[in-house]
Amino acid sequence: MAEPQRAGDFLRDILRQAGQKKSRSAYHDALDQILNATLRPLCQVISCRAGRLILEVDSAPLFAELSGFRREEIRLRINQLVPNQPIAQLTFRLGGTGHV
Repeated sequence: MAEPQRAGDFLRDILRQAGQKKSRSAYHDALDQILNATLRPLCQVISCRAGRLILEVDSAPLFAELSGFRREEIRLRINQLVPNQPIAQLTFRLGGTGHV
């Protein structure tokens, strides 16, 4: 059985998650503008921390295209659309591959 979590820790976790969702929404909006309607549902924001954005891609061919050919184009376009939260590193990962 897990130990109960202190109220202060619990509230800190909630506020941290809320802040992450707010910053992620800017990247979601940017991806809506960058990727076409067919590709957009296959690409999700997983994490954004310290200038590193991680996107999960649901298709191996799309993963190859985005990570191999369009990574820098997408990173630069995101930085244009979200200038107050610039991305230094854009990482793609293939969905369903057991990443933790």
